[in-house]
Amino acid sequence: MVALALGLFAFIFMVERRSPSTAERAERASRLFPDLVPAEVSSVEYKRGTNLIFRLERAGSGWRYRAPFDYPALAGGVEDLLKALRELHSRTRVAPAEILAQTNRLAAFGLDPPAGVLVFRQADRRAELHLGAATTLGQQVYLQIVGQGNLFTIDRGFLDNLPATPNAWRDPALCSLAGMALDHITVRPGTNGFELVRDPTNRLWRLVKPLSTRADTPKLGFLLHQLEQTRVAQFVTDDPNADLEAYGLQPPERELVFSQGTNDLAALQIGRSPANAPALIYVRRTETTNIVTVARQAIEPWLADFRAFCDRRLMVFPPDSVDRIEVRGDQNFAVQREGTNQWRIVEPYAAPADPVLVLELLENLAEMQFIRYEREVTTDFAPFGLTPPKRQFVLRGAPTNAPAGQTNQLLAQVDIGSPVPSETEAAFYGRRSLENSVVTLSVSDRLPRAAFELRDRRIWNFSTNQIASITIEQLGETRKLVRQGPVKWALAPGSPGELPSLKNFTIEEAADRLGSLRAARWVARGEDQLARFGFATVDHRVTVDMQPGVKPARYTIRFGRRAPGGGAYAAVQLDGQPEPIIFECPASLYEFVQSDLTIPPAIR
Repeated sequence: MVALALGLFAFIFMVERRSPSTAERAERASRLFPDLVPAEVSSVEYKRGTNLIFRLERAGSGWRYRAPFDYPALAGGVEDLLKALRELHSRTRVAPAEILAQTNRLAAFGLDPPAGVLVFRQADRRAELHLGAATTLGQQVYLQIVGQGNLFTIDRGFLDNLPATPNAWRDPALCSLAGMALDHITVRPGTNGFELVRDPTNRLWRLVKPLSTRADTPKLGFLLHQLEQTRVAQFVTDDPNADLEAYGLQPPERELVFSQGTNDLAALQIGRSPANAPALIYVRRTETTNIVTVARQAIEPWLADFRAFCDRRLMVFPPDSVDRIEVRGDQNFAVQREGTNQWRIVEPYAAPADPVLVLELLENLAEMQFIRYEREVTTDFAPFGLTPPKRQFVLRGAPTNAPAGQTNQLLAQVDIGSPVPSETEAAFYGRRSLENSVVTLSVSDRLPRAAFELRDRRIWNFSTNQIASITIEQLGETRKLVRQGPVKWALAPGSPGELPSLKNFTIEEAADRLGSLRAARWVARGEDQLARFGFATVDHRVTVDMQPGVKPARYTIRFGRRAPGGGAYAAVQLDGQPEPIIFECPASLYEFVQSDLTIPPAIR
């Protein structure tokens, strides 16, 4: 008995448990195509009356129209139809005897001729369905499976899975470039066309016709992506013998050919806009010969000439690779990288450079763009002031071992020539390195003309404990402050006026700030520039004398008129500089200078 019970349990567990229930068997029996596997269907065809709506064949992972035209299809509609077929249930059956009882046989059910014919193939099996009329109540339609005697009724909703027109399942993408190893773009016609080639190493585009120059790679990437996203507004005609002239396609306004080497991958011919729809434009895909309309906005950038595709940047370089900057112009100078973020002026004298100012210079050079081509190809640059150039900026990378010795690799170079006579705004002729074109450019006034403009803005650095005295000279009067200890100042014998005790604190603060003097901005250089900034009028000089043994022993600063930033123009004489350098003194320091390091008006 135990063995029998165990055997019965095993039978129930292994066999009965896995057997479909009565409801499951009934549900499967009502399905018309229980063995249909959508992934194994290779073709689908549908006719409405005598009109062929489509014949589709599986193509790789997608579907393609084979009739009434050859064209990519949207997979979603086909897959939804196949899923609906797999789940298709019969609601009632009509036996052959009932059919024969009708005087007009199949015609009584709308099946002679059928309203629609649907054919699909799965492996070596072919199934043909005839769709008939609606039932009396209209909620179902009659269906005949060719080769079977019975008719069936199915839910009318199944018909919603069938397209109303041949175009319904067409892929609306204008041009599918994804996955293509695209490296060549030809834009025709030749009279105003151009060619672009992508470098296989750095993936950057370059214009090769009508001249050789860098192309705007980000812009091209955007336009190609935009083409990829462009959708057909209307399928106009598939007639290969259509009158192309009526669409502005004989000849086309533009033709875009996308290639891999010499192998053309896709081509688009662009025509004119429909007379009643200026926001659209006719386009013809040469591989399918059909004509469509798409949004003109997506196509219009490709109608421009080659200049719109040029990289307008004058200098393209990786900032971290720049090791040396050479400038030729009002003063020839050079700065060299020292360490990761440190720079030094190395020509015409040695001095620390301000890393922030150097980075700003590199940023300004990277942002420079030309306005237009003045001369696309020339061999004589002298008429433009470019032989030699009026100004030149050269960026070099780390040294490389060249045959002639060690030299810095040229990263980028721009030459700036004479002003453009016809321009109302400041514009100059320019030339990019290794190019035979002359361009018009605008030169930023932030670009330095002399080495001092890149000098470290930290002018000097000393502490208050190193100060012996501070002498103030202003409008013919002299006043000397002597430091007698921490926060303890006194007037030197003979100095006019009085010194209230409260002044000790503010003078100490003024001296401390003066000890860490830093320029807000370099302005000019030379004795001849002092008058421009009001030094003769203000006539204010502050000299700091240091304790014995401290080097340097003396620091002097002169002040001019107020600067727009709230501070004042100031001038100092720096080591290695024969002339004074003028800069903006920060407002935070100048307020203390005005309060504590000037001669009171009553004394003056």
